[in-house]
Amino acid sequence: MEGATLADSLLDDLDDLSDGDEPQEREQEEEEDDDDDEANEESIPSTSQHERDISNTSTTTTATTNKTRKKRYLDSAGLQQHLDKIRQSTLLTGTSTKEQQQEEHLLIVASNKHLAALAEELTKAHGQAAECYKPKFPELEELLPNPIQYKNAVRAIGNELDIAKVSDDLQSILTSNQIITLSVAGSTTSGRQLNEQELEELNAALNYVEDIVQIQSELTQFVESRMESLAPSVCALVGPGVAAKLVGLAGGLAELSKIPSCNLQVLGQVKGNSASRAGLSNLNTRPHQGVLMECDLVQRVPKSMQRKVLKTVAAKLALAARCDFVNVDAGRTRSATSGTRFRDEIETKVQKWAEPDKAQTLKALPK
Repeated sequence: MEGATLADSLLDDLDDLSDGDEPQEREQEEEEDDDDDEANEESIPSTSQHERDISNTSTTTTATTNKTRKKRYLDSAGLQQHLDKIRQSTLLTGTSTKEQQQEEHLLIVASNKHLAALAEELTKAHGQAAECYKPKFPELEELLPNPIQYKNAVRAIGNELDIAKVSDDLQSILTSNQIITLSVAGSTTSGRQLNEQELEELNAALNYVEDIVQIQSELTQFVESRMESLAPSVCALVGPGVAAKLVGLAGGLAELSKIPSCNLQVLGQVKGNSASRAGLSNLNTRPHQGVLMECDLVQRVPKSMQRKVLKTVAAKLALAARCDFVNVDAGRTRSATSGTRFRDEIETKVQKWAEPDKAQTLKALPK
C-alpha cells in the first residue's frame, strides 16, 4: 500500500508540474500571435504606400508623355491658326486696299518664320527616325543626310536584310551610284531586324517627317504665290521659287536685305560629310554653294563659269533685296524695275564672258 501510495503521489506531482507549464506556454503563444498581428498591421500601410507610389509613377509618366507630345511643333496652336488663315486667304489684285496688302505682308512674314521653325523641326524628326532605324542600318544616316531621301529609302528597305531585293523600289528614289553604295554598306552592316515595337516607333517617326514635309510644301507654295507682290525685284532676278526659299531661310525680307553678298551665295548650304566622300553628294553639299545655286541664271551656264556667275548674282541680289525692303518700309509702290535691270546686266556680262578670246592680230612694224 505504501508503494502504491508513493507512486500515486509522484504522479500527482507530475500532473501539477504539467498544469503549471501550460499557462506559461499559452501566454508565450498569445504574445507571439500579438507580435505577428502587429507585424501584419505594420506591413499593410507599406503595401498601400507602394500602391500609391506606383500610381504616382504612372501619373507622372502619363504627364511626361503628354508633355512630350505637346512639344511637337505641328501641334502648336499658332501654326494651326496660321494654316487656317492662309487656306482662307485669296490672292490680292491690283485694286487691293492698303490694309489688305499689310495683312498679306504679315502672313508672308509669319509663313517665313514658320518655315524656319519647320526646318529645325524636320532636323529633329529626322534624327528621331534615324535613331529608331539605327539598330537595323546604322550607316544609312551618314550615307543619306537628306531627310526626304532618308525617309523614302527607309520606307523602301523596311526590315529587309538584303538590299538587292528592294533595288527596284530604290531606283525611283536614288541614283544608281547611291543604290550600289547602299548595297555594299548593307552587306557589311552589323544591323539586325527590328521587332514589332521598334517598327511601330519607326513608322510613327516617319509619319511625322511626312507631315512636316507636307506643311512645308503648303507654306512654300503660299509664299511663292505672294512673293511677286512682296519682293518683285528679287523674284525678277532669281525667280519666285528661289526667292521664297531665300526669304524663308533669312527669316523675312528685312533680314534678307541685311545679309552681305558673300553670305548670300552660301545661304542654305550643307557642309560636306561622309556622304559626299561616298559619292552620294548632291547640290546642297557642294562647298561655297547654297540655295542661290538653283537660280536659272547660274544653272544655264557652263560649269566652268557657274562660280563666277554665282558671285555676280549674289551681289545683285543684295541690291535687289534692299530695293524691295526700302519700298515696303516706306509704303511706296513695289515694282520689278530694279530686278529686271540687274538681270539684264548679268545676262550681258555672261554673253561677254562666253565669247571666245579673239586672236591677237599682228601689226606691221613701222618702216
